[in-house]
Amino acid sequence: LHSFPTRRSSDLILALPLLAAGTARAQRDAKVPDPDPEIERKALQVPDGFEINLFAADPLLAKPIQMNFDPAGRLWVASSETYPQIKPGSEANDRIVMLEDDGTGHAKSAKVFVDHLLIPTSVIYGHGGIYVANSTELLHYDEGKDGKATNKRIVLSGFGTEDTHHILHTLRWGPDGRLYFNQSVYIHSHIETPWGVKTLLGG
Repeated sequence: LHSFPTRRSSDLILALPLLAAGTARAQRDAKVPDPDPEIERKALQVPDGFEINLFAADPLLAKPIQMNFDPAGRLWVASSETYPQIKPGSEANDRIVMLEDDGTGHAKSAKVFVDHLLIPTSVIYGHGGIYVANSTELLHYDEGKDGKATNKRIVLSGFGTEDTHHILHTLRWGPDGRLYFNQSVYIHSHIETPWGVKTLLGG
């Protein structure tokens, strides 16, 4: 920090609330974008020879948080209407949905693979099913013959949820065949493992 002889510290203290109040007033007048995806699609600029089409939107998807394709080209989406927090007394009913291209670059339907989740923040295909980051747990579900989830398994548990914007997320396969994920700031995790409790207090 630098001192400025021509300014009194009281001047700076008084200026801070004014800056905060100005920011709050600016947010009050912010315009909510039109939710029509066609408007946004037309506004995108792409190189010559390319085009953008809408693959899926409401009502097929409800508040998608993260998505990943599997080797068959199916799109798996973590969808959470509970995010960023569940209301007291409410039942968690977030879901993982799977969408397939109908051959025209569009998804005609979304299959609910599993529901009754609590703020799933990531999904990725692997080992005959999907891995799901579900709040305090990393889960794995096998894919049944009917395309529904079966054989739920808790892979790891004990992830912190102090700030749902920063909980377990971004599942991805590394070139070494290992599954990687992130945890961001403000989170205190105490993970149960075969080698004892592993602690991570932050990002």
